[in-house]
Amino acid sequence: MKNEVTTSRLLLLIRNADSFEAGMEYFSQSKEPTFHEELHRLLKEKRKTAKVLIELSGIERSYFYHILGGKKKPGRNMIIRIAACLRVSLDETNRLLRLGGYSPLYAKIHRDAIIIFGISKKMTMFEINELLLDAQQEPLFMEEQDDWA
Repeated sequence: MKNEVTTSRLLLLIRNADSFEAGMEYFSQSKEPTFHEELHRLLKEKRKTAKVLIELSGIERSYFYHILGGKKKPGRNMIIRIAACLRVSLDETNRLLRLGGYSPLYAKIHRDAIIIFGISKKMTMFEINELLLDAQQEPLFMEEQDDWA
């Protein structure tokens, strides 16, 4: 991410290229990681194991390992849950969302604004979920109800 070219710079390079090949040179030189490669990197950077992340996020064990192995594509809420449990920045959360094939969090959408607040304040996944429920927005997950309740 350190040598990443800005979108405006890339747009300028494409517009000013003499040929299609020259305009696409950036793409042949850079390889963006897949979602699961980025997740591996973040786990290592944050010094968390898959087991710990499974416990923190409540994601079913085998499903998480399928995500980690690149065999399953997680949903948007699942990516946000993972990001919150890893306590990554808003930029890193949006990067994970983009790599997962989803739109980034957008401040003009009420639900996304709540999540942005929670991520920015390093709230836990449970705290963010509680904010969403309090605001009558779709939660990141539904807590299991007791059978006798």
